[in-house]
Amino acid sequence: MGMKKAVLGICIIFLTVSCDTKKDSGPVSLLGLIGSASSTLTEMVASVFSSESPYLIGTGIIDITGPPAEVMFAGYCDFEQLGQGIYMRQWARAFIIKEKETGSGLVLVTADIPLMSVGVYVQVLKMLKARYGDMYNEKNIIMSATHTHSGPGGYFKTYALNIFAGMTFHDGNFKKIANGIFNSIVMAHDRLASGRVVVSAGEFPWEQSGRINRNRSAVAYALNRDVDDYLRPDGQPDNSNRTMTQFKFVRDDGTAVGVYHWAPIHPNVSGSHLKLINGDINGLASYMIEKEHGVNYIDNTNFVAAFAYADAADTSSNLPEDALLPQFAGRAGTLKVDANGNVIDWIADGTCDYERMQLRADSVCALARDLYDGDGKELSGSIESRQLFAAAQSLPIKPEYIDDRDIYYADVLGEDKTNCRFCNGSAGVGFFAGSTEDGDSGQVKAGEGNPRDVTDYSTADLYDLIADPVPAIADMLFKTLVPGPRLRSEMDCQLEKRITLSFDELNNLIPGGKAWSMNQPVQIVKIGSFAILALPCEVTTMSGRRLKAEVKMALDGVTDVVINSTSNDDLRYLTTREEYASQQYEGGATMMGPYSLNGIRQIVSELAATFTPGVEPPPYAVDLAAVEAGLEKVSILQVAGNVLFDDKPLYKKFGDVITQPAGAYSKGSRVSAVFWGAHPNNNLTAGSSESYLVVEKKNGSAWKAVSHDWDPSTRYIWKRDSVAYSRVTIEWDVPGTAGSGEYRLRHVGYWKSGWTGKISRYEGATKSFLVN
Repeated sequence: MGMKKAVLGICIIFLTVSCDTKKDSGPVSLLGLIGSASSTLTEMVASVFSSESPYLIGTGIIDITGPPAEVMFAGYCDFEQLGQGIYMRQWARAFIIKEKETGSGLVLVTADIPLMSVGVYVQVLKMLKARYGDMYNEKNIIMSATHTHSGPGGYFKTYALNIFAGMTFHDGNFKKIANGIFNSIVMAHDRLASGRVVVSAGEFPWEQSGRINRNRSAVAYALNRDVDDYLRPDGQPDNSNRTMTQFKFVRDDGTAVGVYHWAPIHPNVSGSHLKLINGDINGLASYMIEKEHGVNYIDNTNFVAAFAYADAADTSSNLPEDALLPQFAGRAGTLKVDANGNVIDWIADGTCDYERMQLRADSVCALARDLYDGDGKELSGSIESRQLFAAAQSLPIKPEYIDDRDIYYADVLGEDKTNCRFCNGSAGVGFFAGSTEDGDSGQVKAGEGNPRDVTDYSTADLYDLIADPVPAIADMLFKTLVPGPRLRSEMDCQLEKRITLSFDELNNLIPGGKAWSMNQPVQIVKIGSFAILALPCEVTTMSGRRLKAEVKMALDGVTDVVINSTSNDDLRYLTTREEYASQQYEGGATMMGPYSLNGIRQIVSELAATFTPGVEPPPYAVDLAAVEAGLEKVSILQVAGNVLFDDKPLYKKFGDVITQPAGAYSKGSRVSAVFWGAHPNNNLTAGSSESYLVVEKKNGSAWKAVSHDWDPSTRYIWKRDSVAYSRVTIEWDVPGTAGSGEYRLRHVGYWKSGWTGKISRYEGATKSFLVN
């Protein structure tokens, strides 16, 4: 009681001191008041809290920007989307919470990459074990992708993913990501200090005037039997997750060192037409919050902000109402309209993607700030982690996890609750068609929502081949590779899905080649009454609601559950049985078949049971060695990765300026210059310590850097010229906050000799120009 009275007394003092200064600034938290009060009062509060703080906390951030040029981006499965430079860099962000008494802990990592690679995951675990022993392992680490679609691929240890998300394997990109994640965890570990974690949650508006997302497969969502259990205030179906949860990391001296969010958005508005590396909505939101806290990316100090991908797989942040905003008048690109001329879709078409990314990031950051400044609840309780790798192929699903209403074809196929299972992993037509609300793949004409007649086992004919060649050819190949009873059994298992590619069959196709990992990780972390469910899938809105209910039912005392999607591996999507039947994009990408959610519910429930002492993991659980055995030891499809050589015109030097900027610019205008450069893939290890571009302002006789290639006000654009020449364009959008004065653009790069193979640094700078 004495401790509580002391805290209450200090709070009253703070409120008294701050009542005038905080009058019009919205909700004020104790942490905010601490930051604005005198150092004496801060020390008093720190002394009160430090004795009770149960945790050590640490944060870290490391550059993981991959090869900027001529490597296929992962995400859209667009083989023409090859990198051409950098809009913003990619980062790995790590957060550690450890119990002081027991040493039990949790590591949360987000990486600005499209998909998490189990190959990267295994490699990081190996490096951590070599450094820390068993302190950090698969049980207590969650590594997730923020799910940008604007990052280079080819970092997988499975060849099918390398093909469709990178074209081939790129060893440099793999090492850059793995080493970066590892070093971000090391940094967070080295910064461990006594502190606490404050939990807050808030909602984005559901009204169209303020929403951050919409359900892009509303036709599938509407099929769910529990739609009426989730209604908006206006009585319409609440078909998108809108709750964002924040962990705020605060040291005992009152210093905030980071925030980790579970963001309910599908963070892709940077479309396949764009070819500059960027972190999309989540990456930009992280940058904005970090900059507000004074982060210096060169020495990686002060503060780390992460936005993880929650359960929002069937939503889109490409909102049609954007086309009506005045700033986009006359600039709209690929619009879909209804019979009355109303815009119903504006996909990511490259016309205004960066501007719309900014709109969404602004909304995300606005709620993040409210949560940061508001009154949260201090996290408390022991940290307990449970994890397993499920051998997913043909895994039987127990009848108690199958609802009678999930059985659609009892009379036609003899379908029964006792014979449901995970199928062999495969992708459907809807998967290759892409999400047509966000930008289809262009590979499949049939599009989404084309379920198979479950009684039709016929092979594609000439008409199908002419009408829609990609699925027709895939159908023919599939039925050639898998003849006889096994073929029919697999089609019966996948039911409505028109199979275009069976990854399990591909696993048997090439000696030594592994197409896809089917030993999939499921993880639950419990901290007091708060639970995190980490899944390798992209989880739809209703799937997430049912899974969160499952966790609460399975774990006594748990009141709050969040889902960390795209974690530790990649299994594509997770839909409900009802949504799967529609075979929209999400259903076509639900690899393990119609009962995927039922099976994941079973795994989650049986994993949750192991929190009870003496309860063993289920028999289908395999160890990390089995997971590693399912990966390629040597990637069978490899890109050379290295540049053969660089060249430049006679009498020119690397770094010479081809096109100088103009003499003067106003704020809000764009400065541009072109350099003779070299291939940017020559030195991926340089990282953020040496930006490809620097905007410098003259300060006396010295030049001071004001912007780098991680800032969204800049663009680093590479273009091949002839055989081995490189033209590098640097652009800088002069911000309204820029001070008047003399500026210049500087380019830094590395060139490779064709004679010796030596890689050498070069740089060049433009003439100065004025900003008025």
